[in-house]
Amino acid sequence: MRYFFELGNFKALSQAELARVLEIYDITPDSIKKFSNKILLVENNSLNGDSVERIFNRLGGFIRVGEVVEDLDGLLKVDSTDKVVFGVSYLGEDGVDIEKIKKLSHQIKKSYKDRGISSRFLIPKKLELNAAQVSSNSILEKGFELCIMDNKSEQIYGKTLAIQDIESFSHRDYSKPSADIEMGMLPPKLARIMCNLTGLRKGILWDPFCGSGTIPMEASILGYNVLASDVDKGAVEATAANIEWLSENGYIGDILYETFEFDVSRPDSKIVRKLSQTNIDAILFEPFMGPPQTRVLTEQKADALLNDVKKLLTQLKKVIDKIFKGSVIVIIIPSYRTNRGWKTFGVREIFDKKWDILNKEYAQEDLKWERNNSIISRNIFVLEKR
Repeated sequence: MRYFFELGNFKALSQAELARVLEIYDITPDSIKKFSNKILLVENNSLNGDSVERIFNRLGGFIRVGEVVEDLDGLLKVDSTDKVVFGVSYLGEDGVDIEKIKKLSHQIKKSYKDRGISSRFLIPKKLELNAAQVSSNSILEKGFELCIMDNKSEQIYGKTLAIQDIESFSHRDYSKPSADIEMGMLPPKLARIMCNLTGLRKGILWDPFCGSGTIPMEASILGYNVLASDVDKGAVEATAANIEWLSENGYIGDILYETFEFDVSRPDSKIVRKLSQTNIDAILFEPFMGPPQTRVLTEQKADALLNDVKKLLTQLKKVIDKIFKGSVIVIIIPSYRTNRGWKTFGVREIFDKKWDILNKEYAQEDLKWERNNSIISRNIFVLEKR
């Protein structure tokens, strides 16, 4: 059986995430085949519908997953006498007229009517049903979503098995009790992706710049034990409150976490000693990148911000060299848009060749999280100690 994964907006990042998660399930990344700019196909004998759903549900960078269908008649067959709810989505590259989707939907409905089966269908707002349409109408429970996918040489069909839980991500983003908008907030989906990029089944993850706790929150949901620290006392308190909120709302079960104040620029010797005695399996973080920016920067302003980030990371690296016995680091380095183009610095300016950069092993393009017209772009690096 082949399965399709629909990529989110940051395609290279999503592909790398899927490859790392497949490794967690002992599936090699070469099981992934690029079908189109929107679709990755995965084929492996150890996969079935249940395991594919489990894999998908831990991902942050994908929209939907499903099985590739060779027999359309089998997809349309229903045993229940209950009303069938279905939809047709086009996930191709060339684009189709929405009227073709409507026509096909009417044809399917007519075939059900001819067999005495009651049905209704939903029309996509664009060319594919969005997550709200699928979930709020219980399409996957009461019927099916037929996905049409094509590239320049082939057309295939798929049946959706699961769709991203947008409501859950939004709930954690906007309803958590503590957030610091002025400091900027990491999107939960990106935090989830970063956790998955560690490639770890379990273990202890440390975020040394936790802010209001987005990375520790997503890590705890995935079942990792968490260390979360920050120079700011309010940030540490916010992280603790947010993790407690996750527990109260049923997001997490039996995980361990610890929050504490820690300044990488002036590291407390007692905390450093305690960290060195802790089996930390991975370190992942977004450093403080300055306040949110609303307009294109001057080169001088960008240089000043980059120098601050570089100094902070250099100081953290000294701590890492003292305490870290694990092997994986997932790091964000910012780029700033200036009136003369983008400015950033290289990860090799912080981490020498004792660390391998794994990015190209999992995706051919740079791993970036960048919104249209954004002033700050996030560059993600996956590092492994030799």
